[in-house]
Amino acid sequence: MFEATFDGPKDDFLRQLLQAAPDGFDTVYRWCVGYPASGVVTPELVKEYFLRHDVGADTFFSGSPGRTVSQIKGEGRIREGIVSFLAARCPPSAPVAGRSSGILDVVLREFVRGTADNRWAEQPVQLPWEMTSRKLIVLAAGFAAALLACFVGALVCAAFGYAPASLYRSIPTWFEAADQIGAPINIGVATAFPLIVLLIPSIPLTALHALTGLIAVWLVVRILELVLISWSRDVRDQFFMWRFPLQLAVVARCALVAFLAGVVLFAVVSGAGKLPASAGTAAVATGIGTTLGMLAAAFAQLVIIGLLFAAAWHWATSLKLEVELRPLDEIRENFRRLKLDVARFLMFILASIAVLVVASVMPASIIGGLAGMARPLVNGYFVLVVLALVGVFVAYLVGLVAMLTIGALEHLDKSKYQEPEALLERARENAKKYVRDEGGINRFQNHLASITSVKPGIVRHLLLRLALSAVNLLARFWFNQGELGGIPTILSARWVLIDKGRRLLFLDNFGGAWESYLNEFIDLAAVKGLNAIWSNTFVSAGGRNYGFPATRFLFWKGAQDARPFKAYVRESQIETLVWYGAYPTFGVVGINANTDTRQSLFEPLPPAAIDRLLQRL
Repeated sequence: MFEATFDGPKDDFLRQLLQAAPDGFDTVYRWCVGYPASGVVTPELVKEYFLRHDVGADTFFSGSPGRTVSQIKGEGRIREGIVSFLAARCPPSAPVAGRSSGILDVVLREFVRGTADNRWAEQPVQLPWEMTSRKLIVLAAGFAAALLACFVGALVCAAFGYAPASLYRSIPTWFEAADQIGAPINIGVATAFPLIVLLIPSIPLTALHALTGLIAVWLVVRILELVLISWSRDVRDQFFMWRFPLQLAVVARCALVAFLAGVVLFAVVSGAGKLPASAGTAAVATGIGTTLGMLAAAFAQLVIIGLLFAAAWHWATSLKLEVELRPLDEIRENFRRLKLDVARFLMFILASIAVLVVASVMPASIIGGLAGMARPLVNGYFVLVVLALVGVFVAYLVGLVAMLTIGALEHLDKSKYQEPEALLERARENAKKYVRDEGGINRFQNHLASITSVKPGIVRHLLLRLALSAVNLLARFWFNQGELGGIPTILSARWVLIDKGRRLLFLDNFGGAWESYLNEFIDLAAVKGLNAIWSNTFVSAGGRNYGFPATRFLFWKGAQDARPFKAYVRESQIETLVWYGAYPTFGVVGINANTDTRQSLFEPLPPAAIDRLLQRL
């Protein structure tokens, strides 16, 4: 087995490889079936042999994507050179500007631009489009998922006799239901706080009651969500029975916010200013009786709303800063989160009321024209939100069935595979042959090779391929900033299904010690992906089959049972006979930090950012 992570096209790499070490490759591969008898005397045949046996990768992760070997080495030299330059040029007695901006100017002028070998660093860093367009990709993926949810929701609703057209016609019924929740609340608030009526613009009572009803439901859902979060905040405490309803609560909360935005739009296009929100507002309008008076009243409302918005903003900022200096206990942290959500929600409501205030003083001709054009769009928006919500809940229902099926498979596996605790003694013996590499020679970088067998059955193969595909997509489009599920020490990793899918090969280049590296998998969110992949595998030893540590509904437990998990890894591990690193003293964090330093040198930075840059050096 030969693994390589390299720059540029595959053909160029193989050609250079065979030119650099022809005798070595002949010595090794002449023992392999199918290797050309002529060896590297005919390099094209050898290259064809390698390409024919290349199994690629089902999943690949790079901790520093887009960086070439020469760039990584060069950026490392730039950083080391800057440190040496500053150490030589900036002793306490040196006549260098005291401000950090002055120090940075000296570095750029004399070290980077003043040295021919360093001027290349001024060129913009070329990063893959997956990194530069990361947020746009997420937005596009979210939009595509929403469209898919709408499509699924439309199919399901149509199957039960609720076509989109019938949903469109039932929108008034939805407002009546919201009115039943919101009307008693509004009456109670107006009675207890009569001055608050002055802040409410002239909007239809139906919209006002719908807003209040949705806000009340949102608060209930958010409180339930925070309670569920407090029960499963730590990765080790998470479990399907709590995470599943938590995710449903998040979906419901997001849907309620979407409905609230729709109600605001409905109020604007439904003839704002034509129907009084309360007797007090109507009396004020009647008393003034002029357009100027209505504008003055609206201006006063906007001023009060602006002051309240500023107060809510200050409250939210204070709540965010509250945990900067010292963490809070579980109960106080939940209250802090709830208060922060309320503050943000108040800001949303105040901004919505401000929009309605502006709409309430617009001329009737403009309002009428907007209503005629926009009301069908707003009603269509409500229908799309409902369809998307139905589609998401259907997906979760399918997921629930899948999870129950997986739970049944996990129960059956207990009778088919031995528990990995029995591998602990073998693991101690196997570890001896890896001590030399893992204990000191490769202090900055290490290599791990592992081969496991895939559990038989269509469901297991499907689960494994789905997990590998999901991790591959996440590694390319989301985990491309130096971390894989929160783990910052993986230089590169690849998973390959070999032997027609019967075995799983894992090849990993990582920083630090073997023990601490596996602990990162156990303690961070990456454990879910690890469980989803390796719970579908087993190892054989002494004539018996040993399963991966028992998972609970695919994602939970499993590798969190630390000692059996490490014993399982040891049993699957293959000794790395030959390993080479082009930059063996660099870790992922250092590589990415050097790139950030190079980029920051030529960007306009505020003083605080310059201080952080120099501290990072």
